[in-house]
Amino acid sequence: MARISTYPLDTEIVGTDKWIGSDSQNYYATKNFTVNSIVEYINTDNKVESNSLRYRYEDFDSVVGRQEGTISFASTIGANKSFSTVTTFMISKFQYKRLTDSLADFYTAPLMGSMVMISQCDKISNWGVFNWNTSTQDPVETNFYDIALQYVSGPGDFQDGLDYFITILQYDTSLSNDKNFVHHQSVASSTWMVTHNLNKYCAVDVVSDAGDIIYPNVDYTSLNTVTITFSSNQTGYAYFN
Repeated sequence: MARISTYPLDTEIVGTDKWIGSDSQNYYATKNFTVNSIVEYINTDNKVESNSLRYRYEDFDSVVGRQEGTISFASTIGANKSFSTVTTFMISKFQYKRLTDSLADFYTAPLMGSMVMISQCDKISNWGVFNWNTSTQDPVETNFYDIALQYVSGPGDFQDGLDYFITILQYDTSLSNDKNFVHHQSVASSTWMVTHNLNKYCAVDVVSDAGDIIYPNVDYTSLNTVTITFSSNQTGYAYFN
């Protein structure tokens, strides 16, 4: 076999080109490796250093359980979940296949209060923009955090088994001129009395814990307080902008 340095250089690399190397899982046998297989390994094993966080979306399965490095919902919801209906999810404190670097503090600062984009790793057209409102360690599954979000825009959805990036678009939206506040009503009530302290008569949007938009009566009792009234007891989120 001639010296490797004597072979001509290939200046037009394609996915089916091959390298010769050693297979560490098979007694270091000499094998061919394609460009495509190496790229797939780098991507699917999250080997690229990036400012975006990578997770796999998995529909919750009570038999399998919640997996590290994933985003999921509190219960089984099906293979697809439109971003426009997402108000909460559960997220692992570790990125996908990076199980030594906890992101628990990162979910609070800088993410909490910031605007983020969630996008499918291999299909940027599947995206959504959210305000990342709160982060709370789940009291039962302590390696996961309960995140409350406010959908802003985007045509995308979560699809079971696909990988997604989370990227900061704007740090702490409360620092901008358009201040906002999120109230979570965890105890069902027909009347929510909320202090938002935004010093203005806010636009108020209400979404139930099930993700349904609700149209209650909103009374502005001051520049900083409102009373929201429903026809029946409700839990959910009130978004003030």
